[in-house]
Amino acid sequence: MPKLLFYVGTAFCLFLALTSGAEAFRELETSALAFVGLPLSAASPWAIFVALLAGLAIAAIFLRMSALLAARNLFGAFFGIVAVTGGLISLAFALLVQWRIVRGDVAASPLLGELHLASVLAFGFFLSMSLLALRPYFSIQASRFLSALVFLPLPLFALILLQELFLATSAAPLPAATPASRVYFAVLSILFFAIAVHCIRHRHLFLEMTNLRELMDGRVDPLGRASRRPIGGVAFDS
Repeated sequence: MPKLLFYVGTAFCLFLALTSGAEAFRELETSALAFVGLPLSAASPWAIFVALLAGLAIAAIFLRMSALLAARNLFGAFFGIVAVTGGLISLAFALLVQWRIVRGDVAASPLLGELHLASVLAFGFFLSMSLLALRPYFSIQASRFLSALVFLPLPLFALILLQELFLATSAAPLPAATPASRVYFAVLSILFFAIAVHCIRHRHLFLEMTNLRELMDGRVDPLGRASRRPIGGVAFDS
């Protein structure tokens, strides 16, 4: 992948880790959830624009991980692509609805609020599924801690959804802040910080030009010829 896109995506992973941690602490103080430009402020339009760029850059990082995983776990790679695509679409839709709310469309505000709430919940689901789908990649190329931690977002999001449906139904456009949401954001903060560190430590995997044929080549030539330099090693390292 291009160097600029890789470094921008890594920087946004670190930025998302910091903002998720800040959101977890902010919920402890205010007992209210915030998402990008909501609650409204003077910086809301810029926050929406930055969030869209961050989503595109981080999605590119996840798609590169899926491509590296394809030679060893084709189902996991396709599952990751589908989950990342769904997350990016739901994020873009949520930000477009949020833009309409920021612009002050009062006549359609109740409908826009419900659409925003549904799209935020859909984004949380697809983000959790994307992290879970990439677990085979993390178990091969990263630490056991990171591969185990990606299990947590989906059960935590399911708990948030159950609370939203049956216990503390929130007023649109944002879900209610609950203990599960605070833990969810804290886990996301740790995860994206670890992903940013992983990207920097293994940047050659993301920057080198590879394809499936090169990933599936054996490391040892049975005819005794000089073997080519292995690229990545995701398909064979364990």
